[in-house]
Amino acid sequence: MKFFGKFVRGKGFAALFALFSMLSAFYVSERMGRLLDRLFSCNSKWWILTALLVLMGYMLVYIKSKKEKKKTRNLYEVCSVFLCFLLYLVMFLWVYDFVNVLFQINQDSCYMIPVIGSVLITGYGFCHAKKLYIREYDIPLEHFQKEKKIALLSDIHVGTFVDIRQLRKIIAMVNKIQADMVLIAGDLFDVDAFAYCKKVEIASELQKLLPKGNVYAVLGNHDPKATTGEMRKFYKEAGIEFLVDECIETEDFVLIGRDDSTTNPDRKPLYTLLQKQNRNKPAIILDHNPTGIQEAVEQETALIVCGHTHKGQFFPADVFTKLAYGKQGFYGYFREEKTQSVVSSGAGYFQMPMRIGSNSEIVVLHVQGK
Repeated sequence: MKFFGKFVRGKGFAALFALFSMLSAFYVSERMGRLLDRLFSCNSKWWILTALLVLMGYMLVYIKSKKEKKKTRNLYEVCSVFLCFLLYLVMFLWVYDFVNVLFQINQDSCYMIPVIGSVLITGYGFCHAKKLYIREYDIPLEHFQKEKKIALLSDIHVGTFVDIRQLRKIIAMVNKIQADMVLIAGDLFDVDAFAYCKKVEIASELQKLLPKGNVYAVLGNHDPKATTGEMRKFYKEAGIEFLVDECIETEDFVLIGRDDSTTNPDRKPLYTLLQKQNRNKPAIILDHNPTGIQEAVEQETALIVCGHTHKGQFFPADVFTKLAYGKQGFYGYFREEKTQSVVSSGAGYFQMPMRIGSNSEIVVLHVQGK
């Protein structure tokens, strides 16, 4: 399972997915060609295939395009929604073709059924992604005499699909929680978005987070690297305490903020961060990537909170994400020995403005004595 997990996260799986995409383009163009020929008596298979290949080519070119142009980002959003539609169209076509083999329907006009199904599920996923949910967990701690409420945010990905208006919505919902502390578990910004987004406006909005205590944040794999110093400056302007392989002792906890393991695989080992800390207070680790959970278990820390996985964000990506990170690293609350872990599906979304089988969520941790 570990080998398969590494494969899913590696370049080999990406190459396999690219091959699957190419074959799917031929498959969809052939089936949709039949449908259009039946409805309009036109031979459109090769036109459809050409359009699909152009779309896929654009999605690849976008990676190196000038994302600071809003028109470019808007076009990418439309293309990504359409790509999601194609993904579900392929799956619906598989189901239809299987049923056709069993029952010999043999009516090309019936290919309209998979098209309608794909439109409906894509529309649902697009609308559902923008809806925010509250996910609550009870965190019992030994020898802890108080009750504290912690709000956890992760993977907001502001800058491409998540705009200022959606960020305001997230902040307003967090403030309604009236938390004692807010934790941001990385990926505040979307891929490369820090370079072109309205940072001053975003920092101004983040200043409106109003917990009873402080707001703490760590880096994710889509944020600028710690070595650039850009995020430290940004979070200072936003009034947020930024932790990169650093510890801070609050009135009730020892909080350890870790650098992202993807962008910095040589980050400091956890045991070195804990060596000089007050072990009479519960230790909470803020780590973007859930691959750090096992290290937290080995060091017997009380709690580790993470993001990164998005709970797969949409089907069938969730299946491969669960295989890649395991049940504990995939999503939700787990307890292993003395350590409790929480992995959030994130408040935002990336690559595609879609959520199917997962929610955009804000996590509330009710920390209390056992």
